[in-house]
Amino acid sequence: MSLDLYLGFIAATLILCVIPGPVVTWLVACGIAQGPRAALTGLGGTTAALSTHMVLTVLGLAPLLAALGPWAEALKLIGAAYLVFLGVQALRARYADPDLPDARRGHANGATLFRRGYLISVTNPKTLAFYAAFFPQFIDHTAPAGPQLVLLAVTFIVVSTLSDGTFALAAGKLAPHLKSERAQMLRNKITGSVLVAAGIGLALTRR
Repeated sequence: MSLDLYLGFIAATLILCVIPGPVVTWLVACGIAQGPRAALTGLGGTTAALSTHMVLTVLGLAPLLAALGPWAEALKLIGAAYLVFLGVQALRARYADPDLPDARRGHANGATLFRRGYLISVTNPKTLAFYAAFFPQFIDHTAPAGPQLVLLAVTFIVVSTLSDGTFALAAGKLAPHLKSERAQMLRNKITGSVLVAAGIGLALTRR
């Protein structure tokens, strides 16, 4: 593809990535609750899920999954329900002494954070339908589509990871300033409410 077409794809991808969605919302909540390291671990999970979506898109499975109808809708609702579940957990969380080890404060370990990030991101089939419609707009039809799709997929992963990581790290930097009981309870209410709202919004979004 031409350089102009490729740069146009990067610009469009960046605009899409800086608009906060369920993944960014969860990463921000994770960063505020447990700090930058936890947020980056969660980012690893969401990036792995994005890579899964990219592989499916490149292989041409996105149109098939988008045509699954009720099954795709059910998968989307599973992801939405998981976000609501995490939000309710945050709303019900009690004050945790910041001097205690993470395990005693109820903080999720690395494997759990990675798994949560993956599930939140991978269970939204609407993104697959979007990729299937978005990517062809930047394909040069006079050249083989396969190599171009691979380039676009890799570029999308890199831009998305950098954008989401910026949000996650910025939120994580706030964690040390939110150790008092009052700050923790306010944080839990805000992050819990946002996660619940994001889950409900995702569930109500039509394919």
